Amino acid sequence: MLVRHIFIYLLLSSYALAQICTVNKYVGNKLKKVQVCCNGYYRTRSAKLECSPICKNCRKGKCIKPNVCQCFAGYDNFNHLPNAYCVPKCKGDCKNGYCGSPGKCKCAQRYKLDEATGHCLPICEKGCPNGTCKLPGICICNENYTLNIKSKICQPICKAGYNLNVTQNICEPICEDGCLNGSCSVPNDCECLSGYIKISNSLCLPDCPRGCQNGFCSAPGKCTCNEGYSPVTENRCAPECKDGCENGVCSAPGKCTCNEGYSPVTENRCAPECKDGCENGVCSAPGKCTCIEGYSPVTENRCAPECKDGCENGVCSAPGKCTCIEGYSPVTENRCAPECKDGCENGVCSAPGKCTCIEGYSPVTENRCAPECKDGCENGVCSAPGKCTCNDGYFPVSENRCAPECKDGCENGVCSAPGKCTCNEGYSPVTENRCAPECKDGCENGVCSAPGKCTCNEGYFPVSENRCTPECKDGCENGVCSAPGKCTCNEGYFPVSENRCAPECKDGCENGVCSAPGKCTCNEGYFPVSENRCAPECKDGCENGVCSAPGKCTCNEGYFPVSEIRCAPECKDGCENGFCSAPGKCTCNEGYFPVSENRCAPECKDGCENGVCSAPGKCTCNEGYFPVSENRCAPECKDGCENGVCSAPGKCTCNEGYFPVSENRCAPECKDGCENGVCSAPGKCTCNEGYFPVSEIRCAPECKDGCENGFCSAPGKCTCNEGYFPVSENRCAPECKDGCENGFCSAPGKCTCNEGYSPVTENRCAPECKAGCDNGFCSAPGKCTCNEGYFPVSENRCAPECKDGCEKGVCSAPGKCTCNEGYSPVTANRCAPECKDGCENGFCSAPGKCTCNEGYSPVTENRCAPECKDGCENGFCSAPGKCTCNEGYLPLTESRCAPECKDGCENGFCSAPGQCSCNEGFSPVTENSCTPVCEPGCSTGF
Repeated sequence: MLVRHIFIYLLLSSYALAQICTVNKYVGNKLKKVQVCCNGYYRTRSAKLECSPICKNCRKGKCIKPNVCQCFAGYDNFNHLPNAYCVPKCKGDCKNGYCGSPGKCKCAQRYKLDEATGHCLPICEKGCPNGTCKLPGICICNENYTLNIKSKICQPICKAGYNLNVTQNICEPICEDGCLNGSCSVPNDCECLSGYIKISNSLCLPDCPRGCQNGFCSAPGKCTCNEGYSPVTENRCAPECKDGCENGVCSAPGKCTCNEGYSPVTENRCAPECKDGCENGVCSAPGKCTCIEGYSPVTENRCAPECKDGCENGVCSAPGKCTCIEGYSPVTENRCAPECKDGCENGVCSAPGKCTCIEGYSPVTENRCAPECKDGCENGVCSAPGKCTCNDGYFPVSENRCAPECKDGCENGVCSAPGKCTCNEGYSPVTENRCAPECKDGCENGVCSAPGKCTCNEGYFPVSENRCTPECKDGCENGVCSAPGKCTCNEGYFPVSENRCAPECKDGCENGVCSAPGKCTCNEGYFPVSENRCAPECKDGCENGVCSAPGKCTCNEGYFPVSEIRCAPECKDGCENGFCSAPGKCTCNEGYFPVSENRCAPECKDGCENGVCSAPGKCTCNEGYFPVSENRCAPECKDGCENGVCSAPGKCTCNEGYFPVSENRCAPECKDGCENGVCSAPGKCTCNEGYFPVSEIRCAPECKDGCENGFCSAPGKCTCNEGYFPVSENRCAPECKDGCENGFCSAPGKCTCNEGYSPVTENRCAPECKAGCDNGFCSAPGKCTCNEGYFPVSENRCAPECKDGCEKGVCSAPGKCTCNEGYSPVTANRCAPECKDGCENGFCSAPGKCTCNEGYSPVTENRCAPECKDGCENGFCSAPGKCTCNEGYLPLTESRCAPECKDGCENGFCSAPGQCSCNEGFSPVTENSCTPVCEPGCSTGF
């Protein structure tokens, strides 16, 4: 460690010695050796000789030797020359940009920084997959790729047998004849999708391993029924009768064959047969007659109407309908009664035309009976057996007697005739229907309740036989009871309640009691001041107040109580630093003076500058001030006041020639400015580093290496002229704002085309294809790129593309498949052969060629019929292997039908539908019956 320190010391000593040189110099008349700074050094201090090296230009560094500049960290000598100034250093030299500060590379327009290399790389806005971005917006494609000028994407160059998939940007194999239900794995090789079987190189059809009876395989494992059939299992379809087939079997599409014992009534319904008929019923099953509602069976084939509740004296003619026999008429829905045409009043028609009186009545004519009252009917009429009905004006008093009626009553009297009231003895009439008792000597304040009897009214009591007086139940103090419950006061009294009167003092009796009419007696604690007024008494006095109640002192206005007998003056708003000498009057304490009606302030006789007098003769400084004498305070600037004076608390006022830069600092002012420099003293401008003076008030930035096509906008920063952009730190190139596609910008806004290109607009050059480019565009000189939806067929021609193929057709436009002759479109990219006259029960395998489905054989060029291998006697093959019987026949076996005779064929056989042929030895007797033949005859027998 010691050796190291000695080495550094010797090195520094030798370095210091190298700066100082000894020369001979005359001092007066004598030549003396003196020490001076060597060449390339200058003296830095006057007292002791110290020398520093001279460097002409050493910005952002330290001059360590003459013309040797040692750069600071992050900087390097320009062009790596030790005598050059220092410039910022960036990783990778900041290619295609400029290093503005250490480690900060600012890329040129349309370039971006690559952090790994430190270079500025060109930007291709849409990227450059399958290529390299060489210049801004210019993508150079990799080998076997070509640039699509429109999309700016490098697309693969497809080999023969392949087409470009523009969406995925890959080459896909082509199957020229299409690849229906498969994928083209290599050119012209169609690989079927799962569940499909290969029919040809371009066609895969769905596979149904378990077959598809009466249908066709529409998708893998999916059986779609033929027209007129519906699915019954996954692989079998049955004929369909859309409107059903009631009591039958759907033997073919739309054809309903009836079950045994049934016959057709419509195309889709069979009804059961009852050979002997079914009167008032419905044939519900073969040979079974079911009665309709309201009927019941009487034989196997006949039903009669039913009346559930019977039909008395009538006949049940329809369900629930009872028809009466002659001489009777209906009385209910199920009963008929005998009829008496002239009536039978108060009797019963017991037989047609015969009237029998009911009990209590007796006959008066052949058709009328009258009621009987055995005990008579006084003042009335016998209206019913044993019932006496009173005459008008009478009412019943017993079962056989009526009395006269007075409708409004006959009070205290007797009703002697209808509406006539006769009074009882001791009563006299007061109205037509009321009699009142008579009191001959009267009944004062009462009511005559009975002859000669006086009853007092409510609130009265009797004082004699014919007089009543009013009653006051709770008494009437100092008054007279003038009416029931009403007390009338004596003279000089007034009512105080319903039953009491008090003496009255007309002029009042303040603070006392009226003890007798006109006499006022004082309450306790009060004394009389007049005949009708008493005043309260305060025995100990009431200073500054009034005695408001016995022993209670109430203060005068402007005073407040300080004891029970004394009041003091009040100053409502207070009396700061004083005392209240009278209501609302504040008198100041000694050493204080009044400042308002209710406040006194302390007094400082010699004043209190920039402060407040806080107590008599005491000056307290305001906030932000400090004391300089007993009666003066000065403002305080806590953080100082550089180049100025503290004029107020915290306020610094600048000296002349200075201006404020902060609250506590002033800077020198250069009135005409100091552009790109610093004002070091009033009116003196010193340039910033990297700037040089151009006048007394302006400094300009310096670009030592020049600024081609631009101007120096900051030290070492070259700003391009209008129409130019930077390409290096000291050079600008012309700019074409809208670009210069396939060319170079030779001047601002002027685009010059590259070789093989020609101008199409002011800022775009397009490649030239001299031989043309049919259905495409020239993407590079002599190179034809197809339009979207087209693919190349030669160097200068493109053909339309149908991405999903065009089976049995030709691609006439992008995505448009036009079918070959004899074919018609089935999807957007597939054509199927066409059979103009159809292909019943088959499929069209080629134009005009109908190939039958399995289980079918051709019957004409465009129709296939189902096959029944074992035949179908007396029927037709309705589906492969299914024999459906002709009309009038029924199935015997799977391949044979026999004729049907619906009514049977007794002793014979059914030789044709409905035709019965007799067995040998029998002859026909009816259409469906044969009888044995006795050749010699059969007399008296059978």
